[in-house]
Amino acid sequence: MRMTSIEKHFVNSPEHTLEVAHHAQQLLDRIDIKPSWRYLDVGCGVGAAASEIAKRSGLDVTGIDVDPGQIEAARAGSAHPHLHFMVMDATKLQFHDAEFDIVATSMVTHHMPRWEPAFSEMIRVLRPGGYLLYTDFMFPSWLAPVGRRLIPFVGIPSRKRAESLASNAGLTKVHQSRAGLRFAFVWLKNNVESSPSSY
Repeated sequence: MRMTSIEKHFVNSPEHTLEVAHHAQQLLDRIDIKPSWRYLDVGCGVGAAASEIAKRSGLDVTGIDVDPGQIEAARAGSAHPHLHFMVMDATKLQFHDAEFDIVATSMVTHHMPRWEPAFSEMIRVLRPGGYLLYTDFMFPSWLAPVGRRLIPFVGIPSRKRAESLASNAGLTKVHQSRAGLRFAFVWLKNNVESSPSSY
């Protein structure tokens, strides 16, 4: 689902983009990264977090977003040699299995009615031994079926469902924090996966 013009005005504001970049860096600081690693930012918007991470860390960073306008703005504001932006649907990532060392997404999946396939795709393109950095609103599990009927055009991730998907795909949680309804997780993808959960 693409954002409305009002949502874009908020998320593209300098204050918000700086906050997103700062939060992404805080999660990245929790893991021991190698400069040669590949980083995927899912739902990158205008590329603020992706740009900061490319500049500070030396990682090869790819940002994707379903909105061509956001990607156009991201490309216009970037000149870093290890930074790439692509228009792409997160539920159908056009990457090989295990292509990235880090996959990150922040405040994106609640915009997706089909957030679970997107979550599973992020895990698919993450290599064993890599990290998933995931931040979004987490709602009570009982709210999901009600919400799907009342507002079917948004996603309603719950902590229980996200943790179940991660565990079934062989991920181990190494960090969790919370600010109100907003949860942040860092998961490590184990070398041996269990059977993926259906969605």
